[in-house]
Amino acid sequence: MSRKLLSLSTGLALLQLLRILLKSAVFTFFSRTLISDTIFSLLFMGAASVCILLICKQRQIDLRILPAKISMAYWIFTFLVIVIFAATPFITQSTSLYDILFLIYGAAITPIFEELIFRGYVWMALEKHGRKFAYLSTTILFALWHIGYVDTVLWRVSYFNHTASIPQIIFWKVITGFIYGILLGAVRYKTNNAYSSMLLHSFLNTFGG
Repeated sequence: MSRKLLSLSTGLALLQLLRILLKSAVFTFFSRTLISDTIFSLLFMGAASVCILLICKQRQIDLRILPAKISMAYWIFTFLVIVIFAATPFITQSTSLYDILFLIYGAAITPIFEELIFRGYVWMALEKHGRKFAYLSTTILFALWHIGYVDTVLWRVSYFNHTASIPQIIFWKVITGFIYGILLGAVRYKTNNAYSSMLLHSFLNTFGG
């Protein structure tokens, strides 16, 4: 059990390191702006999500993404999330290219990417030790995962506010990740599929960024 957790934790850390190294490499050749930074993150997470799905399909790993039966409740909540997502730029009057890209990245691509990893692959890898163990472990790992975004925090602080406290920002990112993990894990636990947690994650990120 402990060996599996160590293996998963190492894999997650390496994935964040890969993202950081690729981003550093890309921005040695291109100018790093809010738009280009968002585009990189969007493309990386999108490509990583596709890779995860392909690898799991090849290895016949069931991520249990979709519910066994798609009830009317799923259709309704999916519709509501799409409507809220599409209406957000007009409601907030944030219709610049950056605002649109950041919304797509934060409320569509990130939920798919992170839920495939945590409420998909990691959950299924740990569920053999019990569903409650999978719930607790993915919640903690999801919180710690947000430390890996320190490179983005450092860059945005230098871009927006040089006096901001990096440790404090990272601390609150971890706390937010933990709270999200509790909510998303509870939905995953209750519904037994990752699609429901993707929907909730998208809903939360639409408002919380």
